[in-house]
Amino acid sequence: MLTLFLRLFIIALVWVTVPIAPLAAQQTTLKIGYVDMRQLLDQAPQITLSREGIDREFRPRNDAIAADEQRLQGLTRQLQSAGGDSLVLQNQIRDLQLSINRRREDLRQEILFRRNEAIQSLEDDINTAVAAVATQQDYDLILSSPVIYANDRIDLTSLVLEKLQQQARLDGLD
Repeated sequence: MLTLFLRLFIIALVWVTVPIAPLAAQQTTLKIGYVDMRQLLDQAPQITLSREGIDREFRPRNDAIAADEQRLQGLTRQLQSAGGDSLVLQNQIRDLQLSINRRREDLRQEILFRRNEAIQSLEDDINTAVAAVATQQDYDLILSSPVIYANDRIDLTSLVLEKLQQQARLDGLD
């Protein structure tokens, strides 16, 4: 008797849940998007403006190094003209080359630090733009690069870039 009751209960449960299962599957469909962060970091106006500022900030030091490289070439030509026998010129060339190398590496490190600093400060703006696009387009999940594969139809990068450009115009960064 208990077994018969259990069988009837299972049959009734199957009859009730089978028609509902496709509806439940349809309601749990996720809308997934993708954003290419490298493209955003290359093309966002905020990043471009930041790069231009960094270039202006470090241009005088870069120009001074370039001038010393020209001076080094002149000293090298002088040494070759002298037959390579001038100990004073050899020492000047060596000291200048060491100075150029050290300053160029210091400059490279500072520029890299400032670029990373600028990118980190814009991370919130990028995340806000991604969230705004995701909300407007009714996405459930947004993935960012690097990913192994993303179909172009789920790529939201251009929409996020437009949002960042709008924000730059509002902020007067044009």
